Amino acid sequence: MKYILSIIIPTKNRQKYCLAAIRQILSLNLSEIEICIQDNSDTDILRNEISSIASENIVYNYHEGVLSFVDNFSEAVSLSHGEYLCMIGDDDGILPSIMDMVRFMKGKGIDSLIPSLGAVYYWPSDNPIVANGEKGVLTLSYLRSKARYTNSKKALLKLLKGAVQNYTSLDMPRLYHGIVKQTCLEDIKEQTGKYFDGLTPDIYMAVALSFVCKKTLRIDTPITISGICPTSGSNDSATGKHTGKLEDAPHFRGHTDYHWDEHIPAFYSVDTIWAETLMQALTMFKRDDLKSKFNMPLFEIICLKKYPEYKNIIKKHAKKELVSIISMKKQNLLLRLQILKKKVLNKLNPKFKTTYQNVQDIQIACEISSNSNIYLMHDKLCI
Repeated sequence: MKYILSIIIPTKNRQKYCLAAIRQILSLNLSEIEICIQDNSDTDILRNEISSIASENIVYNYHEGVLSFVDNFSEAVSLSHGEYLCMIGDDDGILPSIMDMVRFMKGKGIDSLIPSLGAVYYWPSDNPIVANGEKGVLTLSYLRSKARYTNSKKALLKLLKGAVQNYTSLDMPRLYHGIVKQTCLEDIKEQTGKYFDGLTPDIYMAVALSFVCKKTLRIDTPITISGICPTSGSNDSATGKHTGKLEDAPHFRGHTDYHWDEHIPAFYSVDTIWAETLMQALTMFKRDDLKSKFNMPLFEIICLKKYPEYKNIIKKHAKKELVSIISMKKQNLLLRLQILKKKVLNKLNPKFKTTYQNVQDIQIACEISSNSNIYLMHDKLCI
């Protein structure tokens, strides 16, 4: 069967959440959706659970042994047969409006979709990341039904100018919680020999898609639900686990003889991993000319502010990159002004959020989200 959309889920040792995500997608009864599960867990116990569901819409592959993040994501993409692809985490979910958007994209010849990330579900947990969230919390941001076409190449330049900060707020095409035409992924593989590279798949793919997507649409409503469970990456970032010595970074697992780009300070953090992957993506697409547009003074000052324990490494790197103290002070001033501007704009244009307590699982979160009318039907788009 030819599927219009493949939902791709790489997973590792989070069988409970992955199974819930599969059941949530199947509960929508969307026959044109294929679910691709790439499992790199310590055991394949998820296989029996999936077999018991007995759905022809599920493709499951188990890879025993150590795989890097990017290799697990690459194998996940290789399982898909859909005309359009959407990748989510194993603790995430999708909204039923996703098929309306895929049909709209197909009718308009759109390569990629950048949706809002306005639906967030915190799984039941006693972790401090979730305030009063022991029984599950869903937050929804209400936005207008607007859409606009974007310029991916300009967005990439903004990413470089902004030192790879807040990339999800930019007009960067994305496979993770976005929708991309399958031929764009094949174009990436044809040009570079692989779907993914670097250390973090979402950043790499956003940069890669900026080179190959010709028509990208941005909408201000979500088509997926971002899940946060006790072992998710978002949780680790909030609790400070994504910082340390470079050799301790989990991103290196499964890589052999990985060469860290010398333009980035050599310590482990979200910022350095993102920036290094950006550099690797530019190398893969033979666009080293763009590396000079990376705002190194801004990046160095951000690292100094966020990771003072690595100030010696950062200052030594800044000196090697010929980044002057004056340029860093200038960027520091501009950064403060940007933060102040953002605070003012948030007060003038506040986002309307609704919070639901005691939401037991991702399927209930989807039902609440759907009934709240936050999702966008294709016939309501204003382009």
